[in-house]
Amino acid sequence: MLLLALGLALQPALTVEGLDAQEAPGGSGALALEEAIRIALENNPEFRIQLAQGESALWREREARGDFLPSVNASSSFGYTASGERRFQSVGLGTQPAVYSSSYSLNMSLSMSGATLLRPSLVREQNAATDARIEGAGFGLEDQVTQAYLQVLQADEELRQARAELDRTRTYVRQAEAQVEVGAGTPLDIRRAEVQEGQAEVRLLQAENAAATSRLALGRVMGVPVEVGTRLSTTFELFDPDLDPDALLDRALERNPVLRATRRQAAAASTQARMARMQYYPSLSLSAGLSGSVFEPADLGPLLSDRIGQLGNQYESCLQDNRIRDLLGDAPRNCAALDPADPEVAAEARRQVREQNRGFPFDYNTQPLSLSLSFSIPVFTGFSRQLQVEEARVGAFTAREQVRVEELRLRSEIESVVRAVQTARRTVDLQTRIRETAAEELRLAQERFRLGLASSVEVVDAQANLSQAERDEISAVYAFHLSLAGLEGLVGERLREP
Repeated sequence: MLLLALGLALQPALTVEGLDAQEAPGGSGALALEEAIRIALENNPEFRIQLAQGESALWREREARGDFLPSVNASSSFGYTASGERRFQSVGLGTQPAVYSSSYSLNMSLSMSGATLLRPSLVREQNAATDARIEGAGFGLEDQVTQAYLQVLQADEELRQARAELDRTRTYVRQAEAQVEVGAGTPLDIRRAEVQEGQAEVRLLQAENAAATSRLALGRVMGVPVEVGTRLSTTFELFDPDLDPDALLDRALERNPVLRATRRQAAAASTQARMARMQYYPSLSLSAGLSGSVFEPADLGPLLSDRIGQLGNQYESCLQDNRIRDLLGDAPRNCAALDPADPEVAAEARRQVREQNRGFPFDYNTQPLSLSLSFSIPVFTGFSRQLQVEEARVGAFTAREQVRVEELRLRSEIESVVRAVQTARRTVDLQTRIRETAAEELRLAQERFRLGLASSVEVVDAQANLSQAERDEISAVYAFHLSLAGLEGLVGERLREP
């Protein structure tokens, strides 16, 4: 059954739709313990929460290993700026046309530190602790279902006893009435029998309520309702268990799911303490970036006018320079290439403006690649680093001590529960003998009453003694089974004979 819990723990959690589709065990059908455990592992909400917490374990481990890979970010933007005068503080930069723009950037970064190196180990330990908790939750749920299943069986047995008791008292009422008819009894005998019959009816009503309530409790643990008429088909036989407390303790220290989960948590806390100490070591950062942009005016007219104006100014400057050169006797410069009145010069200027202001949206002007490498050594962090190291050390110490707490708990509880099992088994034998003696007492009292040798008080007392002995025997039997199930929960494996 533990293997069944482990297998389900490794599966993805069921969807809500799957839960809604789960049908409750039918009232006319039979429900075995193994089936009840399977249903509980699939539908118990608390266990499903545990499973959901374990679903992200694989991605946590991958994310930890991903720290050794660089992070890469790519971005692209598109923009529009309306026409108008551009200004920088109080300085006017002239009127600019509307502009369409686009840009991109590609950045890579990688950071390494001592904590980065240890983080995969920490995540593995944490995931192992999570798996151990899920395993423990599965076995704990199996134990809860077994306990609730036994309580339903006990309630059913007590219900059968209450019905048998009511049948006995009704038989006694008829016997008392017959005794009165033949003159061997008194009306007081009938009244006593009727009082006992009423008490038996009350106990039957209480037993019926207990049987229904126990099924509700079983359904709560299973995660689906169990109808009142559902028959539990698994039986539990009495046997004399051969229990060695020392051997059971050794097995519990190895297999107890709670202790195993606590040990995993202690290992994770120790790794976390090592990570905290890694803050004293230097860290390395590497980054690289590549970017580009393009700007294209919505209207080239103003830019063409500015370009023609610039050529006109350059042409006038060239003519003035040639006049100075002529006075100095120097050779003149060729100013024809700057004359905006020349159609060829104007056409070339327009071509250059168009070429310099085109490419939107993807003909980027790429910037040079940038690379950077840096080392960082923490010198003083305001004692926050020391605090984190100390807290991690205390956490690791606490986790180790919690392991000792669980071990000590197992040592004390196993010996105590072993004694409880052994005591319950001996009690069953004693209660069986008491019930047999009480049954013989009732038989003799009824025979004496029939022969007129005893009063109705003797029969009533014998009836009460037998009913109490039957109830005590049922309680003793299921106290044995329940205490044995509790011992199995501590040991972490099944001890019951097949």
